[in-house]
Amino acid sequence: MGLTKVPPTHDEITVIYKSLAKKCHPDKGGSEKAFQELQNATEVVRQALDVVLNTKAEVEDKDSELKKRRAILREEMLKRRAVEDRRRNIQATWGIGIILSILLVVIIGFLVKPHFNEWMVEKDRTERMAEVVFTDHSKVYEISWDYNGTKITKSVRGRLIDGKWLVGEAGMPILKGAKFVVAFNRVNPDYFVVKDEYIHPNTAEVYFAIMKHPIAALLDVPDGDKSVVCAFWNTLDQFGVDGLAHILFSEMPLRKNWSHNRRTFNSLNESEQFQNLIRSCTSPLDSVE
Repeated sequence: MGLTKVPPTHDEITVIYKSLAKKCHPDKGGSEKAFQELQNATEVVRQALDVVLNTKAEVEDKDSELKKRRAILREEMLKRRAVEDRRRNIQATWGIGIILSILLVVIIGFLVKPHFNEWMVEKDRTERMAEVVFTDHSKVYEISWDYNGTKITKSVRGRLIDGKWLVGEAGMPILKGAKFVVAFNRVNPDYFVVKDEYIHPNTAEVYFAIMKHPIAALLDVPDGDKSVVCAFWNTLDQFGVDGLAHILFSEMPLRKNWSHNRRTFNSLNESEQFQNLIRSCTSPLDSVE
């Protein structure tokens, strides 16, 4: 048949057979033997094609089956992954929930504790003058006071500013030996509130030693000038310890001292009341001897 490969379809084999049969048929000038050989060859080629087609079908069936198995395995894998992802998400959600719950409890405790402490103090309030008995320039200092013949000592947390100033709620430095009022529950002194804005006269004298240089610079006078004494006591009288803290930390930026700094001092200094205070301590004192 002159073929180098098996034709892809039986129809093509039929076309080739008919083309050759016209030449090989005895009625067309061929021989019986040649025509018989053509028929035999055609049958062999058809059988070969059947083998190829059957093999191809088997391969396609196997590929189809393999694809089905792969699809099933992939679906099972996706299901397992979805279950694992869901379990991990639940675990993560629980973990986040627990962390948030703990954080919420801590925040609530942090916010409620001062109010609860003050409430307990007010239930059976008693006041005494407490003394600072220990400070090492960390954020904690100790105060002590006497009540009914018993010495009570408590640790108090302050604020450390610029690595050198330990200050209380009122904003002034906490120094060993300083005295100020403490309010506490008479039955249970563990509940107490430091009132460091109410200071002992001796502590006021100590604060004056700290404040005379900043006040002298503010008034532009020598630190031994009478106006410095006047400005200190008038500031303490009208603005309290908080006013002294504004002057002491007047050059400090907000990021270092959020409650007493350059901004808060400017607010104090620009007030009419403070300006009147300064004028009352300068002009009159200069003319009176």
